[in-house]
Amino acid sequence: MSSYTEAWLSGPSGTQFYTRTYAAQDSQAVLVFVHGAAEHTGRYTDTHALFARNGVTVFAYDQRGFGRTALDAEHKSKDSAYGRNGFVPQREDAEWAVQHAHGAFSGLPVFLMGFSMGGTLIFSLVTRPPPSSASSTAKLLSGIIGSAPTIHLTKPPPKPALWVANAVSAVAPYTLIPVKNKTEDLSRNESTNEAYVKDPYVGTPGSLRGVGDLISGGARLLTKDYANFPPDLPVLVLQGTEDQVSNPPSTEAFYNKLPATDKQLVMYKGGCHELHNEPDGIKEQWLEECIQFIKSHLGSSAR
Repeated sequence: MSSYTEAWLSGPSGTQFYTRTYAAQDSQAVLVFVHGAAEHTGRYTDTHALFARNGVTVFAYDQRGFGRTALDAEHKSKDSAYGRNGFVPQREDAEWAVQHAHGAFSGLPVFLMGFSMGGTLIFSLVTRPPPSSASSTAKLLSGIIGSAPTIHLTKPPPKPALWVANAVSAVAPYTLIPVKNKTEDLSRNESTNEAYVKDPYVGTPGSLRGVGDLISGGARLLTKDYANFPPDLPVLVLQGTEDQVSNPPSTEAFYNKLPATDKQLVMYKGGCHELHNEPDGIKEQWLEECIQFIKSHLGSSAR
């Protein structure tokens, strides 16, 4: 028996989104999950099933421009394609996912979690300056979790390369980045790294526009938008000290600037980017921290 149910749902701009729901038997909360660049929700089957076994229902979707939302020939929207995205529509998509979960699981506290680019995206969503719909969406949340959010890249591209990329993006925004992530930068888990290489839904980090928005969006969070974070929204940030994708000092600096009255930062010594896949007890500790945070904030809904 599968640990999840699949559905194609119509989201912003009429885009068809591939979604998965991992329903807990006696659910205490629902977690909306936003994955990172180049990947898709299918990489989290075991992880999300563990959340469900711990009483947390998970609603996850393949982001615009990634996974089956972009590549499933039978179900995807006509104008959907790999890398065809940007932070503005992706924020709207995350907002839609939160609102969907709030309606579909009425009465349950809703938490929002993002990994890597997804982490940058969810923080970007709740820190948009007013007037915007972000404040009303944030009020639906009982808490927010960022796992290795990309505030700055550990290995940023050289400035000349960025200049060229921005110039090309101005005329051909959905040109794909011509390289893939190195598995040794993701985790020390040989099994998940091997699966990553063979995964037909894993591609490049995305388009010039998408990656450009990620870089500029992370920088904006650290220099300006952090100040718009809702002070009464509980936040958990999880970061590995040896992350070769999301720069650990930048994550810590962003966390320290957040005006939240209820915030927690967990740094995993020796941990790489994909903490949920890391060996040596890290992935187990990561899951425990997430579950504990959720269950300790079940009464924080409808702020």
